[in-house]
Amino acid sequence: MILTALSALMVVSTIVLVWLKSIMSAIKILSLQSLLLAAASLSLAMRTGAAELYVIAALSLLVKAALIPYILDRTMRRMNVKRETEKFIGRETSILAAAGIVVFSYAITGHFNGVMTELGKSYLPGSISMLLIGLFDMITHKKAIMQGVGLIVMENGLFLFALSTANGMPFLVDVGIFLDVFVTVILISTLNYRM
Repeated sequence: MILTALSALMVVSTIVLVWLKSIMSAIKILSLQSLLLAAASLSLAMRTGAAELYVIAALSLLVKAALIPYILDRTMRRMNVKRETEKFIGRETSILAAAGIVVFSYAITGHFNGVMTELGKSYLPGSISMLLIGLFDMITHKKAIMQGVGLIVMENGLFLFALSTANGMPFLVDVGIFLDVFVTVILISTLNYRM
């Protein structure tokens, strides 16, 4: 029940990101989504007893829910630019597309029962939704900061996918992905500030 609720909340947070106009609000929602991801990792760690999932939950909390949003927020405050998201398509069209992606994800994952772990069945449809909506966010936004937010949403979806199929990726792969995402956010922030 908790796993299903966490997955649903992460999908809702992803859809909210598509709807928002303010970049600062998007950064806060991204932080909330990462907090939910850390809670999902912790919940799975408590059920399986896997020590590396506890570490990954702590890293998610520290890096994705606190440090990355702080860097993005600080970058936005230092830049003297318009603080609204700019998209190639309208908000209404975006929300309809996101809803369509969610329906599609839930429809196709019904056939994947063989690849999911017993505890991860609640996560797979949400992870596919987050992965595809994150990609949609990257494609439809004009600003690099929002494209970076889309990249982090995609990575959150990928991590949730790994939780649902194999109780997480190998520890070194997880740490490598955290470092990649962190370096990407620093580069996006630096480029935004210099431009």
